Amino acid sequence: MISHCDFVPGALHLGFMKVEIGLDHYDRFLQLCDASSPVCEILRNGVIARRPKDDHYERIVEISCETRDVQLLLALAEQICPTAVPDIEKSIASSREL
Repeated sequence: MISHCDFVPGALHLGFMKVEIGLDHYDRFLQLCDASSPVCEILRNGVIARRPKDDHYERIVEISCETRDVQLLLALAEQICPTAVPDIEKSIASSREL
């Protein structure tokens, strides 16, 4: 799945980012996450969206969160859900290109 990160309009000064994670990776990550953890709360705030890809639409989850929370997502994904790591890493790399 492709992930992308950009800054939420009007929130640049607050250090907010929008992370896009493929729906299948998101579902797996959320399933493995401890429901009481702060990362699980960040994940639950995601919004399911769809975007064009080739001749169809793909479903993704857009998560708007503080920049520091992206590092929390990545650290936990590395431990419990390695399939979500590439999406999060691409989001981080994309934010550095801005």
